[in-house]
Amino acid sequence: MIEDDDFPSEKLDTAVLVDTLREDLDELNWTPAALMDRMRSLGDYRSPATILRGINRALEGQIRPSGELLALVRQAVRFKRRLQRTFEGTTWAELGDGSHTAEVGEFRVTLVPRSKGRWHILVVHENGYCAPYPRWQDTLEAAKHMAFITLDNAQNWLHECAEEQASEAAKESS
Repeated sequence: MIEDDDFPSEKLDTAVLVDTLREDLDELNWTPAALMDRMRSLGDYRSPATILRGINRALEGQIRPSGELLALVRQAVRFKRRLQRTFEGTTWAELGDGSHTAEVGEFRVTLVPRSKGRWHILVVHENGYCAPYPRWQDTLEAAKHMAFITLDNAQNWLHECAEEQASEAAKESS
């Protein structure tokens, strides 16, 4: 991992940056496609192919990973750690079909086993809202982590909707 005090930016070698990017993606258990998904969910407007091409070129050392990309991935690592601390006490129940489910606040999170050992993630609010399905995950632990990211996204989306409704109601009443 790169520390600001240890490595002035002008002295950083491309290989060090690539290694840092790889280490962080490994900690996240993310493929380039998973990183691309996250970038798109955060507002990257470029086509998936363009984003993937840039990520893969950076990982292969063909181009120097941008500071923005490294910062985004480092932020994702910190976000993962925070989510793990927040939801570490979540109690999962295994269902008869091999699914794992948990109640987290107003949400039900269900991890459904699929072919080739992969897991499908369902996050449903008590009002019926179903968060967009993320990419299938390769392990149960990766699915739990992605479920918490999906849950956080769903909570944020519902909060934003409530704010918009309150703003519209305020406009109508004035």
